[in-house]
Amino acid sequence: MPLVAAVACAHTPQLLVRPDTEDRDLVLRVHGAFARVKQRLADARLDAICVIAGDHIEGFFLNAVPAFAVFVGSEVSGQFGRYRYTLPVHEPLARAILEQGIERGFDLCYSQEIRLDYAFYIPLHFTVPEPRVPIVPLYVNVYLPPQPTPRRCYAWGQALRAILDARSERVALMASGGMSHVPGTDRYGSPDYDFDRRLLQALAEGRGLETATLTGEELDKAGNVELRTWITLLGAVGQARAEVFCYEPSWHHGNAVVAWPV
Repeated sequence: MPLVAAVACAHTPQLLVRPDTEDRDLVLRVHGAFARVKQRLADARLDAICVIAGDHIEGFFLNAVPAFAVFVGSEVSGQFGRYRYTLPVHEPLARAILEQGIERGFDLCYSQEIRLDYAFYIPLHFTVPEPRVPIVPLYVNVYLPPQPTPRRCYAWGQALRAILDARSERVALMASGGMSHVPGTDRYGSPDYDFDRRLLQALAEGRGLETATLTGEELDKAGNVELRTWITLLGAVGQARAEVFCYEPSWHHGNAVVAWPV
């Protein structure tokens, strides 16, 4: 069964915890875009959601930092503030991605016991339809150098699409992350909104392949290191034209929700 849905969602923590520092109307507009994603996923009648996200040093640290990893247990848990969560995992699909990814030349890491980062949880919190479907967490190292190149992320997305298209399950791909933000630095209040808007325009025109030519330095300069998760998804959707559900630039973060026809 071919891939049946593809989306990219912000995982900005403030969208969930909603502190007083945030523009309430902006947050609600992003929530509205999440609701559109939720409806699209419900209409797709999914068997699983493969979530491509990074790790904020919740699961991987200096003892092991894989470029790409797959969670292959039967369920996965984590905590973000007062939110504690345990989510079912589609283990047969996860193991197929792992095994066939290795056969296709990607030296994937795997784990059966790792704390699920909020980068996975926040978009799922807002978008998973009822009845809930299992997930497959797919990790991309976006934070700890050396990270995988955009070119390699795009290639992994192409391989992932081929693996999923050969399966019987109805699967959605969800990329979590971005857009521009630079936490923990003196640039935190100055995201690169122009970069974001140029990129979204390119995606709306079906020019996702161009992201594979970006360099790690360019992503870092624009505060878009998390874009590697999007680039992986773009490898899977090819030249499909994106539908931008929203782009809401807050004072510290470019919040985007995007979908692709597949």
